[in-house]
Amino acid sequence: MLEQPFPSLPGHPHPAIIPSGNVRELWRMRGATDDLCGLAIETSFGHAFALELDHELVLLHLQPSIDVLIAYAERIQSALLAQGWQGVSPQSFIRKDHA
Repeated sequence: MLEQPFPSLPGHPHPAIIPSGNVRELWRMRGATDDLCGLAIETSFGHAFALELDHELVLLHLQPSIDVLIAYAERIQSALLAQGWQGVSPQSFIRKDHA
């Protein structure tokens, strides 16, 4: 039995995945109802690729280097375009993520 709340429950993100630095939007796609963003995130472990659907984090994948992250993001973007997602004008920016 747990004596304290599990740290990865909603509203209690695990410290290992909390962004420690900048978040850069790599691309944005428009689906039938929501936008999907590909993000590069600086974490305490290095870099991570994230997918954000309608402002909700749905994927966080740690990457060994920024070059691998960019290649991974480009493959995902190409696959989404092939499936009918629409690219949105680039709005690349750096932001401090809110915890």
